[in-house]
Amino acid sequence: MSENATKVDLTNVDDVEEMVREIARMICAEQPDMPEPESLRDLDSFSVVQVLLEVENTTDRKLLEKFEDFTEGEEFRDLAAYIVKIVAEEDAAPAETPASAAPEADGATPEPEAETQA
Repeated sequence: MSENATKVDLTNVDDVEEMVREIARMICAEQPDMPEPESLRDLDSFSVVQVLLEVENTTDRKLLEKFEDFTEGEEFRDLAAYIVKIVAEEDAAPAETPASAAPEADGATPEPEAETQA
């Protein structure tokens, strides 16, 4: 876990929504003339990317690439529900180990198949 990562229950939409809301407030507070956001609609695209990157830092999960198809709402709660969905899908997927990904992971090279004479 990274040093910035905080323990957030990524299965609880309420907890994730509060985390996203706090991150958005922090990002907007750092920018001049940016009011406190009430929803995702209040963020420009640059701020949305900053929020998503900070969510990654906070949760120690790689999520940014998964947001390419996010079109499920404009509220912080919608984003939180999407994060919970992504995390649930990732946690449910069988973890691919190096050994299962490459049969030759132990360093052995497979023997070439002998050609048969017909």
